[in-house]
Amino acid sequence: MRRRTGSAITAAAGLVAVAIVAFANLAQDATVVERQVLVPAATSEAPGAVAPESPAPAAPIRTDTGDALAQLEQLTIAEPFSTKKYVRDYFGQRWADVDRNGCDTRNDILARDLTDITFKPGTHDCVVLSGVLYDRYTEETVQFVRVSQGYQPAQADHVVSLYVGWISGAEGWTPEKREQFANDPLNLQITTANQQKGEFTPSRWMPTSATAACEFSARYVMVLYAYDLTIAAVDAAALRSTLTSCSA
Repeated sequence: MRRRTGSAITAAAGLVAVAIVAFANLAQDATVVERQVLVPAATSEAPGAVAPESPAPAAPIRTDTGDALAQLEQLTIAEPFSTKKYVRDYFGQRWADVDRNGCDTRNDILARDLTDITFKPGTHDCVVLSGVLYDRYTEETVQFVRVSQGYQPAQADHVVSLYVGWISGAEGWTPEKREQFANDPLNLQITTANQQKGEFTPSRWMPTSATAACEFSARYVMVLYAYDLTIAAVDAAALRSTLTSCSA
């Protein structure tokens, strides 16, 4: 801004003008800062958009066949037994938010096991709408798209089914421990083979791929060991055979 000589009034006016310009520049800078904070939030709310700050999916649960073999030998061998019939409600709310992170367990596991995820707008990156699944049971890569009604091919499978847990020792647990078991990420895996596997144990169902069978067997033992559940002799033999071949 040019400076002028002249009356005191003119000088004062010039000072006022400088102050106005400086104030305007400060206001403009403040506006820019505010927008930089707001833009990511607005972007994440756009329909079908992926939040730019969303964390990458967690790595699959680490398994070690040698450790699993050692844990298998420490399990109690016993035939399945319960004094009353298994009921799903014994394991508490379906897909509870047991870790209190604001998302239910099913969406937590979807976010862990999928890549290229899109979230439902307005759910704080909680409700998964779509993504790509590398199925650790079948070793296939499939597209996941959330459906509100009807059959969903990719489902959350309990590695050790709730029924098997019930007849292997969970009947004697507290309701809180059963709910924790039903929502434990260690015991959950997104797969298209959930219906095929169902409540079968390792002596009756195993992934067809040798690599997938090794990972599944190790996970199965890890769950039993973590919860001090018993195992039938025939299942212990099947797991021992698989894990031994994995370690060879």
